[in-house]
Amino acid sequence: MGTGKQYSLHETDDTRHTGAQDAFEGILRKVKAAGGEITMDETAPLYADIGMQEGEVGTERIVEFSLGRIDFQMIRKIETHRITGAGHNKSLEPMAPPRTSTILKKKDSSSQDWEIVDLQDMF
Repeated sequence: MGTGKQYSLHETDDTRHTGAQDAFEGILRKVKAAGGEITMDETAPLYADIGMQEGEVGTERIVEFSLGRIDFQMIRKIETHRITGAGHNKSLEPMAPPRTSTILKKKDSSSQDWEIVDLQDMF
């Protein structure tokens, strides 16, 4: 028994998804404020194999930036559909809310290997 507003799980899921998007944009704002240079910002569809076909299951955004002689790559995947079924009976099913994942990688200017970094350690 509460006196506050009742929130549905749908509202909570939407808030979490929006928060993840805001956090991604917030990191980019902090990078620019710290003097970082964005060298690439691309968004592309995300595909998955569904039997003999491919289906679009979401989007992927890759942003590369340079900050203090260190190159960074931040990848955000938003999956809006999931594969259900097995064998020849696979199909795409919408997900509510979408599943969002963000990965941050870095490499020194003298290296060619990317190393995964904890987003909390960025700033």
